Amino acid sequence: MRLAAIDIGSNGVRLLIADVEGDEDGQITRFRKVKLFRVPVRLGLDAFTQQAISEASLTRFAKAMKGFVYLMEVYEVEDFRACATSAMRESDNAEQVIEHIRDESGITIQIIDGQSEADLILSNKALLTQVLDPRFSHLYVDVGGGSTELSLLKEDEIVLSRSFKIGTIRLLQNMAKEKDWNEMADWMQTEIAPKNPLNIIGSGGNINRIFKRSGNRHFEPLMYDFIRKERDLIATLDIEDRIYLQDLNRDRAEVIVPALDIFLFVMNQTGIRQVVVPKIGVADGIVRRLFEEKMSR
Repeated sequence: MRLAAIDIGSNGVRLLIADVEGDEDGQITRFRKVKLFRVPVRLGLDAFTQQAISEASLTRFAKAMKGFVYLMEVYEVEDFRACATSAMRESDNAEQVIEHIRDESGITIQIIDGQSEADLILSNKALLTQVLDPRFSHLYVDVGGGSTELSLLKEDEIVLSRSFKIGTIRLLQNMAKEKDWNEMADWMQTEIAPKNPLNIIGSGGNINRIFKRSGNRHFEPLMYDFIRKERDLIATLDIEDRIYLQDLNRDRAEVIVPALDIFLFVMNQTGIRQVVVPKIGVADGIVRRLFEEKMSR
């Protein structure tokens, strides 16, 4: 069955097309990513500064969604689902945006909260069992443009979860408030650090990029010192040098240092010194959830 997911984030909008197969009980037995498309629409630039998505951003957004419709037709996608996260959650005109996108492209957008976002990403139990040692707890960290999701995992189940309004675009716009940093630090020190998580399960395009740069083998962790050195190296370069010398897209070049600052902050507050990067995201979870729902009908 060929399905698709549209992940509408604060920095980029992604279309994942995947082939999924299951057994007679509806359990997924095969999941193959066919194609992933990403467009840097950057809705968070409006949402976090103006509390609304501008006409210019809405125009780019609608064009991207219409393009996704054509791509899904070409790839013969049977069904799809579109979910939006932090930027749309905080836009006062979200309902008008949803209506406009539906009228322009036929795509209906579902806005999900931070807990649902984490649940979707962590729905790949088969993959997680390869990186989670059941004898220990683990801290899942997803750094996005508008928020950072933190979830404590034990035996592939979420036992604690919080979403904080600290994200890469907020940092770029100097909109991450001191009280939010303090709140996240207090929560990690009281709720997470005493549990002694073995490692961080890192999610998001920026930590994925750093993992690719590391040359590590699949599931080989990134160590604190490596992340710190990468952060400091990239921070010495201006945006143009990050693009041409480090082979980063412009929108990635702008947000990668703030993203690493957040990961390093979490590591400092919890004492965790390694990050495992399984390369799973919201779009993967959307496809899995859609498949399970279709099989249960």
